[in-house]
Amino acid sequence: MSKSILSFSSECHDSNLSVYVNNQLHTIELERIYGNRYLAFQACSAAEQQSLLISLKQILKDKGLLSPSFDVGLFCLESTEETVQKFCEIFNITKVYHNDFDESWPLKITYEGREDATFHHRAHAAAAFYSSGFEESLVFSYDGGGRPDGTICVYELKNPDPDFTQLNPSTMRSLTTKYSSLTSFIEEIRGSQKNNGYLHRRYDQVDHGASGKFMGLSAYGVFDQSMFNACTKWLRSTSIQPFDYDFWEEIGPLVKNGTQGTISYNWAFNMQRAFETVFLELFVEFFDKSKHKNVCLTGGGALNVVLNERLSKTYPNVNFFVPPSPGDSGLSSGMIVRYLKNPLVSESMYTGCEILDKGALPYILDHRAWKKATPKLIAKELTEGKIIGICRGDSEIGPRALGNRTILADPRSHQAKDIINDKVKFREWYRPFAPVCKEDKASIFFETSDNACYKYMSFSPQVREKYRTVLPAVTHVDGSSRLQTVSAQQNQFIYDILDEFEKLTGIPVLVNTSFNTKGKAILTRYLTAMQVLDSTGLDSVVLEGYYFYK
Repeated sequence: MSKSILSFSSECHDSNLSVYVNNQLHTIELERIYGNRYLAFQACSAAEQQSLLISLKQILKDKGLLSPSFDVGLFCLESTEETVQKFCEIFNITKVYHNDFDESWPLKITYEGREDATFHHRAHAAAAFYSSGFEESLVFSYDGGGRPDGTICVYELKNPDPDFTQLNPSTMRSLTTKYSSLTSFIEEIRGSQKNNGYLHRRYDQVDHGASGKFMGLSAYGVFDQSMFNACTKWLRSTSIQPFDYDFWEEIGPLVKNGTQGTISYNWAFNMQRAFETVFLELFVEFFDKSKHKNVCLTGGGALNVVLNERLSKTYPNVNFFVPPSPGDSGLSSGMIVRYLKNPLVSESMYTGCEILDKGALPYILDHRAWKKATPKLIAKELTEGKIIGICRGDSEIGPRALGNRTILADPRSHQAKDIINDKVKFREWYRPFAPVCKEDKASIFFETSDNACYKYMSFSPQVREKYRTVLPAVTHVDGSSRLQTVSAQQNQFIYDILDEFEKLTGIPVLVNTSFNTKGKAILTRYLTAMQVLDSTGLDSVVLEGYYFYK
């Protein structure tokens, strides 16, 4: 009989819970319950925490994943004694592993002490390696924090029992923290959120999506040697502080009052280029020593698809993999697979939060006009310019829309990008939209590489020159695209829509963006989907097998 395991990560953002029951691993991102993006459990009030725990228990029960008792509970570094106590009481956990184990904790359960299975970066590394399918791999885990491991950790792992001995010494260098910190001075990103030249400094107020915005904005800039040199020097410093001496010496005087327009674009471009340059220096240092043919990239820094793409093109003989949830929302599942030391190689991207108001569907069917949602109908509607939200099955894990909580549109439309940004998602004008393409046709339209996995929107290949005018809605200003490929095995429904769209247009590509609005988490309720339909420029919504009109 297999163990039942509950794992909880509650660091400064993206709190998440995973369970391993009956040899199945499922993850619930807490932001999906309340709709508050990047939700941190410890930032909630006591009443809100209790409500979340009750909701989590009910969700697990509805999914058939609630064990009468859990053999093991894994808790991350930031989990307090009070948090662990609450989970043990509600979920009846027998044994606990915790980073900050304190023998004085008055809990009437068995503690195993300081277990390295739950270290931040080791959890990241495990989540990536055990879903990669690699028998061996070099793993780079890097983000803005992750103590006590450091902020950049490099591991060499092999199945079946990998040694998590860190190849690099713990370092306080934090490329991603510094990268995102510069966004504090960019008017196009910070907008009205000003505080003496800084973006929010409190964790519950930080724009955790700023790095993604910065990356999108960078495509509008050009190379500037002085900016590049300043950014590179700053990133090479070993301090974790976002605004250290090197910053104020090299960059601070130039941006202290904020920048906008062309100067903002150029800062974004040169910081992105410097980020790639410094990371490649670190990469070469360890890659040349190991000579691995497989590399996993994980941690929040692995969401930088531009860097990932550059790596895949620079090292064409190396296989690169980024998991669907490389950031902190993947920590709880990483802790479980690290504990089990067991590869979970499967199409596991749709193991997230299920629909939370299933009982609302009969009511919606009774009060709204609908048709049967067939791929043929959806494809036809898309060719007519309709923007359509898809909400069906269990959710994707991680921050990318991968087909089950997705907004689709015609990639040939010159207006689709602006309409979705302005009238559906209400977000910044410069942010691009990703294409989803049939896996077997992707190389025709995009400059894909055999050594990169495109299933999770982790790389940004160029749109082939001849198709850039054909696919304006998914072609960024620099010709790049954050591509997702899909096979029939991976997501039959989306694949069939692509197939029908191809029959009508000759193009097996669609616009694909997450089903949410600005500042909100990817939705998990039918009623929320209908509210978005009624209050935005969205034209139609698919709820399971039903197609609803405005």
